[in-house]
Amino acid sequence: RSMVIGAFFLICILFLGSINGSIARPFLSIYIMENIESDINLVVLAYLPAGLLATLLAPKLGALVDKLPPLVGISITSSLGALMTYLLINSANIWVFSLLLLGDLAIGMASGLIFQNLLSRISTENRGKIFGVGDFFAFLGSVIGPLLGGIAWDLISPQFPFIISIFVELSLIPLYLAAVYLLLPHMAESYERKIK
Repeated sequence: RSMVIGAFFLICILFLGSINGSIARPFLSIYIMENIESDINLVVLAYLPAGLLATLLAPKLGALVDKLPPLVGISITSSLGALMTYLLINSANIWVFSLLLLGDLAIGMASGLIFQNLLSRISTENRGKIFGVGDFFAFLGSVIGPLLGGIAWDLISPQFPFIISIFVELSLIPLYLAAVYLLLPHMAESYERKIK
């Protein structure tokens, strides 16, 4: 029974994590141009390198966080991700925004790596099915996220998709804690001593 409940929490994490990753992303460049810097050339210079550098930085950050117990790792990455998003929407300088965006993207990718590591340990026989179901709910979240963000942008304020993202990211921490607690006894591959 705990395996089923833990799997339900994992599905919720995948779904909410995907919403979190996509709720504000489509509006990021527009937000920058309307609230921080109107010069499109500066926006491109600040915005594009952050994604590339974050992709290079995330595996190193993921490897560092992977040395921690998974509960600690996800708590750190989710808390830092929420803090980075808060600082992003309160930034007044394009270059500070770019550095914060780099950190936010890298932390988000590292968090994803930690979660994929957990998924891969649940079952060696059904890994393909687990990843398939996970991708389905992640895809569903990536469809709902931008729609929800667009509604929040239009009806409330341009900052609101980012504010929702902060709360979603923080809500992932207790869900992840519950999932790990419930699934830990059923893991096909252990975290060895890291989770003790």
